[in-house]
Amino acid sequence: MNGSRRSIPFHVTLLTLMVLIVLPLAAALLWLGWRAVDQLEDRSVRHRMAALDSAVEGFLMSGLRVVVAVGSTLAETQAFAPGSTVADEERLRQFAVVIGRYPAMAAIYVGYDDGRFLYVGQTDTLSISQRLEFDAPDAPSLLMRSVVAGEGMRRETWWFQMADGSHTPVRARMVDFDPRTRPWYVAAMHAKGAVLTEPYSFAQTKVVGVSAGMPLRQGGVIGFDFTLDTLSRLIGDYRFTANSIIMVASDTGTVFMESEACRIEGGTCLSGEDQVRAAMRAALAQAVGSGERIERDAALAGRDYRLLVHQMPPALDRRYLVAAAVPIVELSVDSRTLLERAGLAAAVAVALAILGVLLASYVLSRSISRIAAKTERIRDLDFSDRTRVDSRITEIVRLSDSVERMREGLEVFGRYVSKNLVHQIMRSPETAGVGGRRREITVIFPHIEGFSRIAETMEPELLTSRLSRYFDALGSAIVVNHGTIDKYIGDSIMAFWNAPEPDPDHIVNACRAALQAAAAGRQLSEKWRQLGRPGFRTRFGLHTGLAVVGNVGAREHINYTLVGAVANQASRMEGLNKMYHTEILASGEVAAAAADRFVWRQIDRIVAAGTTEEHEIHEPMGEIDAAGQHADFLVQWRAGREAYVAGRFDDALAAFQAAAALRPDDGPCRVFVERCNNFLRDGPPAGWNGTWHFDSK
Repeated sequence: MNGSRRSIPFHVTLLTLMVLIVLPLAAALLWLGWRAVDQLEDRSVRHRMAALDSAVEGFLMSGLRVVVAVGSTLAETQAFAPGSTVADEERLRQFAVVIGRYPAMAAIYVGYDDGRFLYVGQTDTLSISQRLEFDAPDAPSLLMRSVVAGEGMRRETWWFQMADGSHTPVRARMVDFDPRTRPWYVAAMHAKGAVLTEPYSFAQTKVVGVSAGMPLRQGGVIGFDFTLDTLSRLIGDYRFTANSIIMVASDTGTVFMESEACRIEGGTCLSGEDQVRAAMRAALAQAVGSGERIERDAALAGRDYRLLVHQMPPALDRRYLVAAAVPIVELSVDSRTLLERAGLAAAVAVALAILGVLLASYVLSRSISRIAAKTERIRDLDFSDRTRVDSRITEIVRLSDSVERMREGLEVFGRYVSKNLVHQIMRSPETAGVGGRRREITVIFPHIEGFSRIAETMEPELLTSRLSRYFDALGSAIVVNHGTIDKYIGDSIMAFWNAPEPDPDHIVNACRAALQAAAAGRQLSEKWRQLGRPGFRTRFGLHTGLAVVGNVGAREHINYTLVGAVANQASRMEGLNKMYHTEILASGEVAAAAADRFVWRQIDRIVAAGTTEEHEIHEPMGEIDAAGQHADFLVQWRAGREAYVAGRFDDALAAFQAAAALRPDDGPCRVFVERCNNFLRDGPPAGWNGTWHFDSK
């Protein structure tokens, strides 16, 4: 710190502010008992909100427990097994008994993997078009439907069971309805467990409900529609005050239930209710995004409200939120007079304090604001602001110097560690401990072909410079596609996706990074060749799979990396490029997951040396919008592959030669032309099934 700078000790400034502001305000407010009144009101609101939480949670949890219990019981019942001999009419009768016992269930239905479908539902929840379609009676009844097994158009029969036990005549028609394509069936089969939809309004009715699906043990899914209309009356009973508003939302922030508008006669309803409801929806969206519990006062529609948002425990992997907005004027009617007197008495003290705050804030605000802005940029890993903050306060000067040293240290640190990892550590320091987490990871493994030969003919300083530019070109493509560079291994790079930050498109991003990195590497090599220098030819391997990713090492020195076979498989993919004269090879798992986003060519099915497991290897040829550029070539290639696997090597040779004529420099075409010639001359291996066995690595 420069000794010529004059400064004032920060504690002197802090004491001055406390004397001018805190002591007069505290004395006035304590004298009037404001603190006690405020705490009492706060406890009252918390108690009422806890009662509302408990009531809503009890309603939802009890209802969902019924759904789960009934679904689990029916799913385990032999009568609903796909191969059961119980007649469909008996199963429909059991569904009707369940709905009669639990009126909150709007419908129960089951779909089997052979396409058979059974359904029982209350007609109150049918839309107008559905009532006309099925010719539903006006009286309350149950719709009983069944669709036979099969594909395409199938026979559907239905009738209506009345409240007195009688039923309408059975009707039939041909329909193409297939339960196996419905969202509740697909989601339950994919999850292999119970799934729950978001609350929604049943078609063209005002009844709100949720749908649940549970897979049967021997195949098929049983589903339920569960109504929530009772919840509307419940939140009305728990309103805090006449003008308070209560909302219930799903875990996406969608409000599916809210209290009715104020309708009290005599002019006691407050205006601006729409603005209050909009603010509550915004608070719910904030709570969904952050998971925080919101309890704050807010100025809405010209008056103060107490705004509360609580999150309930999860049910079937879904959370629900309860929000309440209570006008302070109604909440604090008894204490309003006391607070007004306290405000009048404190006005003089506040006016005096304001003068002191204005003087002190002028000294403090400019410097502290600059330091705060600088630390915000540092938090975002923006180290561009190198200007020190000047101040006359000693502590602020010391703080500025410390922030500057921190900026310099983090700037250097950021060159060694992924910025995503630094962001995570700064947000959650506890994640810096030794340990890892198991998740699906996509790994890329680039390697320079013939690097040992290049290194022997180049000075180390020049080689280091060339490698730095090469790593910069490839690393930029990896980072811009959300990848994390794990380490540089000689001339190789190991990078992965879906850690430390989750990335739902990690496979697609990895494939795109490989294509962009390959293009960047070719461009850099061409530039060097134009200057008369040898270029680098890079081979890439891609694989995705489960791995443990986290901090590995000793307590004093750790490295954020992954542990698992996925890295070895990516390295094996990279090495296979040498055999097929390709640039990028990916495993079958990668190609299957990104099949609709890129143009893929299946190269081969292989068994690596020293193993017995078969692997599919594929080559990404470009983004899917470039499919037309490769269409003619891929037609010939796929024809050759089909004949090759089938053992028709004359046809395969002709197709591969036709593909090679379109792209004379294509390495895999040359490999398979040579194989076909050898097989035609010497015959294929015994037990040929199209799989190539490597004898050496």
